Amino acid sequence: MPIRSVGHIGFCVSDLDRSLRFWRDGMGFEVLREFEFYGRSWKRVLELDDLDLQTRIIRRDDMMLEIMHFRKPDTLGTRERSPMNQLGFTHLAIWATDIAEVAQRVVDYGGSVIESARTNFDHPKIKGEWLICTDPDGIRVEFVDYPAGEAVLQREKSEAQG
Repeated sequence: MPIRSVGHIGFCVSDLDRSLRFWRDGMGFEVLREFEFYGRSWKRVLELDDLDLQTRIIRRDDMMLEIMHFRKPDTLGTRERSPMNQLGFTHLAIWATDIAEVAQRVVDYGGSVIESARTNFDHPKIKGEWLICTDPDGIRVEFVDYPAGEAVLQREKSEAQG
């Protein structure tokens, strides 16, 4: 197959500093690269007539995100979280070990906790806790304390690598 690997997931934010505070300072992502985009080629790639864009590539474990802040043109849309059944990107899932501590960090660093979606599963096949939150721009983040599920993913990753 000609595809070598998956690179990153990008999302648009309304305030770069506020987003970095949430993702880097609050969620522990590391800034890998900083870019500014403008010029004819990037306008064509991004399908915009006018362009002044700042981005940060951030990473935590095996996940890389690109935070995109458009100075020109202005951002579109609202910061309200979209319904899970809306077409397109729905959420980012992150494994956690202390959901209460995660919830506090989300709030402390500018995000929101969706208390009505907080769920404890006590089922023979699923035992764990789920917490749905949003970052400062309404991007849905699912925090999961599900040790059995994490073990399955780690085992599959090990088998694929070796």
